[in-house]
Amino acid sequence: MNRIVKATFAALTCFGAVVAAPASADTIANPANSYGSPYLSGSLTGGNQTQYFGETFTASISGNLTDFQFTLNTSTLQSVYGIVFAWDGTGPTTELYRSAVRSGAAGLFDFAPTGVLLTQGKTYVAFLSTFGLTGNSGLATVGSCLPFVGCASNSIPNLGTLVIGNVLGDGPVFNSLSYLDATFSATITAAAVPEPATWVLMIVGMGVVGYALRRRQRLETLRRQPANG
Repeated sequence: MNRIVKATFAALTCFGAVVAAPASADTIANPANSYGSPYLSGSLTGGNQTQYFGETFTASISGNLTDFQFTLNTSTLQSVYGIVFAWDGTGPTTELYRSAVRSGAAGLFDFAPTGVLLTQGKTYVAFLSTFGLTGNSGLATVGSCLPFVGCASNSIPNLGTLVIGNVLGDGPVFNSLSYLDATFSATITAAAVPEPATWVLMIVGMGVVGYALRRRQRLETLRRQPANG
């Protein structure tokens, strides 16, 4: 194995040692569940029109939304799905994620989006929804809480407010209920970045390759020069 191959192998070994620092994550959570009157309807009969139930939140860091959760206290719903939008202060705008449809049975609903990039300081809204599910039926009470019975919403950084979407003849109308919050959590995971030691290894590896190439070129030049008579 000649010097250039050895040098290249050494450099590749350095690159192979690149290990990104663990990605940091931040969870915006409201775990209280002391009030369950808000409801979610599977159909539009009997005056039950609420087919979106959600919470706004502000991204505390830039990164990927990797998890969000809601709770149904009681439910006869056939099915629901999770959905995330950008929020402009009055309503949802761009749809960023929609889960597969799943059973609407009571309990914890845990969604794991992929490819949903959030920007620090921007506000978003996540929902449990039944809107558009044909043949759906049933009614659910949704886990939420009031500030004066254990849900200190104003003290939870980056948590927004509960939002419901009432479906009328011309489509959903969204209302932000400042006196309520959903039992909700959202986890944002920042992208992994190389550790400082990793950058040193990369620089050293590239230096080794560069040195080996220059040395090889000098040797080739010397070989081509005619011998002195």
